[in-house]
Amino acid sequence: MTNEELIQQILSKYREVSREEILERFETEKEKTSGLIEEETLWRLIAAGYGIETCKRRTMRRMSVNDLVAGLNDVTLTGLVIGVFPPRTFDGKRSGKVANLIITDKDATLGVVLWNDNVDLIDSGELKAGQVVRFSHGYTREDREGKVELHMGTKSRVEVNPENVKAEEYPSLSKFATRINEVTETRNSIHIAGKVKEVFPLSTFKRNDNSSGKFLRLSLTDETGEIPVIVWNEKAEELEKVVKANSGLKLVNAKVKEKLDGELELHVGSYTYFEVLERLDF
Repeated sequence: MTNEELIQQILSKYREVSREEILERFETEKEKTSGLIEEETLWRLIAAGYGIETCKRRTMRRMSVNDLVAGLNDVTLTGLVIGVFPPRTFDGKRSGKVANLIITDKDATLGVVLWNDNVDLIDSGELKAGQVVRFSHGYTREDREGKVELHMGTKSRVEVNPENVKAEEYPSLSKFATRINEVTETRNSIHIAGKVKEVFPLSTFKRNDNSSGKFLRLSLTDETGEIPVIVWNEKAEELEKVVKANSGLKLVNAKVKEKLDGELELHVGSYTYFEVLERLDF
């Protein structure tokens, strides 16, 4: 099917949409992807966004994290899970549950959001960090920080350890991790690992509303330097039970903040996945 045929199908299905709008959307998506997606594939993705089926839907199966832009439908990709966050429940017109993952393919990391029945894989212990997972028929959205994330809803399929795919085919976190001497500015998301040099006692504090909070301080080192880490509230309680001096510690999706004296430190909260190891694999 040619690009012109795709445009005509969209126009015939959506009378309120103009040819100029479609062409403008194509140019916008082309700019977003910086030329990483071939024009033919990009036209098919745009058509899919309008609900137009094409005979080459299998091209979606070859997508990588770097190919993704917000607004895609029927996305399928495979990745290695490097972080799993505890499921949460929500109430409203429709109650349900949701859980977040962080995965990597051979190019980049990506946030994945599981909804409702797909969360059962985490509750049962079937899906955990270190496994290869194929995500089929997902859709992409922007998160609060404008980054693309993959959502897995009712029509989506999550396949743990799919056949003919091995974890060894995917790079470890080391490919995407930042060395301590490379932490030079504030950032909302950073992956880092090192050895715990010192752990300070768990402390409490009062918030402005008189509720209580907790924090844990520790120092993290690697072969390039040392940096302070502050772990907050529930994460502080969890980490205190398992971490000790000389432990290996991986942090996925930590934040870098600036102290009053201008020095930088890592912050670990509900948005961060941590893993304590007897020894680091890098």
